[in-house]
Amino acid sequence: MDRLLAGDPQHSDGSLTVASLAREAGTSRATAYRANDILELFRQRVDERSSGPDVPATLRGRIQELQGQLREARRARHEEITDLRLSVDTLAQRVQALTLDNERLRAELARQCTGTRVLSLAGRDR
Repeated sequence: MDRLLAGDPQHSDGSLTVASLAREAGTSRATAYRANDILELFRQRVDERSSGPDVPATLRGRIQELQGQLREARRARHEEITDLRLSVDTLAQRVQALTLDNERLRAELARQCTGTRVLSLAGRDR
């Protein structure tokens, strides 16, 4: 824990997470999550580190502001993706309906033109 908090990790990426703590300790995350006392101490020390005197109040405010902007950007991105998926579904249904309508019209045309030769222009250069 001390190595991780000091920014000198040996077995992890150095992020202040339970997963990194477990890697540094050489245990699984499941084992780390069962060590409630150690986790509580780790979380307290991480909180102290991030709100300690070495981080000015202006930076804490800026961090909170940026975190809010990030949450809003993620929410907007999620909303946009949801809207785009709905549009794709709607357009796919319209294409299917037009395809069925086109097939019906071709069949009707073929019935009306029995005995008459229908030329297809598909594939010809114009």
